Amino acid sequence: MRVNSVEPRFVEFVPDTLEEGIVYVSVEYGAVIHSCCCGCGEKVSTPLSPAQWSITYDGERISLWPSVGNGALPCNSHYIIRRNQVQWASSLTQAQTQAAHRRDRTALIEHYEFQGPGAQEHANWRSRIKRWLRRTSSRRG
Repeated sequence: MRVNSVEPRFVEFVPDTLEEGIVYVSVEYGAVIHSCCCGCGEKVSTPLSPAQWSITYDGERISLWPSVGNGALPCNSHYIIRRNQVQWASSLTQAQTQAAHRRDRTALIEHYEFQGPGAQEHANWRSRIKRWLRRTSSRRG
């Protein structure tokens, strides 16, 4: 069943079985996990970082930005969570989904590129991310 509102639950670890309408936030692990709001039952993971998703919490309600575009899932749902309300957006085309993945990869790589103390460690990390992204995109094909 399609979900139009959610409730945040702050956890250290996400449970094995996700409750519909619950957005699990693990600040410690920098992740927001929920069951797809379309009701298909797929697990949706949105990593928190300046180059990926961010959340705001006003003590009661959560907002997640940018939108959640599930173009890689069969449901192809697309929505924004704003103040616990699910705002539905039009489904993304395959070209839009691919463009979003490219933008996301570029933002992630650029986020980890910097100079200064620890630059070599981050260069190694950046290399690992690039390899992982190449493998991930080749599987999506």
